[in-house]
Amino acid sequence: MRADRAPLKDTTRLKINTSSISSNKIGVTKLQLVKLVDSLLDLSVIEEKEIELISYYNSILTSNQANLTIVKCGNFPATNFYDDFDESTVFQIIPDCEFPDSQIIKIESDSLGIYHHPKEGPVNSKFGWRDGKMHKGIDINLHKGDAIVAAFDGMVRIAHVKGAYGNVVIIRHYNGLETVYAHLSKIKVKPGQVVLAGQLIGLGGSTGRSSGPHLHFEVRFKGQALNPSSIISFTDNKTFNDSIVIKKSRYGICAYPSNATLHTIERGDTWYEVAKRYGLSMKELCVLNGIEKRYYLKPGQKLRVN
Repeated sequence: MRADRAPLKDTTRLKINTSSISSNKIGVTKLQLVKLVDSLLDLSVIEEKEIELISYYNSILTSNQANLTIVKCGNFPATNFYDDFDESTVFQIIPDCEFPDSQIIKIESDSLGIYHHPKEGPVNSKFGWRDGKMHKGIDINLHKGDAIVAAFDGMVRIAHVKGAYGNVVIIRHYNGLETVYAHLSKIKVKPGQVVLAGQLIGLGGSTGRSSGPHLHFEVRFKGQALNPSSIISFTDNKTFNDSIVIKKSRYGICAYPSNATLHTIERGDTWYEVAKRYGLSMKELCVLNGIEKRYYLKPGQKLRVN
């Protein structure tokens, strides 16, 4: 990558910092905080993480501070990436031209939390073109009623029926990413609810446009769909790295691990798909690997991608 096009550093403010309240404040009423706590109590099973969160809110409610305020960036996640927290519009897609050439986004840290796989199981359908239409997520096989959990810490933006998605939960995370959990049989969270990675958000199903029970899982940034398989290993059920590069390319917006140097070929991979995943042309991918003419890719083969 050329020096003049080095990825921008992620300057996202990740979490609320109550010890240093800025002049940009939003008043929070006791009723609003009670509503957040009440949303947790709607869960059929309350785990230790939820109890800790309720305890945290309770400590705020019983505080002796007369005028409770929190920083705007702590109130709603990723306010430096989005103008508002729209609970009705599924996605507002930002045009490619408004993206920098590349930027680095942290996805796991002490403050962001650690990734938790939303549902373990075989992948039925990958990200990419399918039956003449763009499939913008990963389909994970499941049984109706299986638990679906949040992948990262964040705040629920949408939790209701939305067209082909059926029952869907969309969570906005503190780094600007959003994750989508579709075709649920039952939703267990509410809009505006703070959730932690690994927390129950719904039950698997086949609502909306679905041919059978599965979880349709998406990762988006500013409305643009990213290939989840470029960020997450659906074999090992973990992220490839704690940060990713989001890059603007001839194929659109793509993402890949910031430490990516080699790509391991999986069954069904093509030169075009691998090149697109890392924002390269097929010619650039061939040059990186010292190959003048593209040849058949074999599962397990490794390709240099940056």
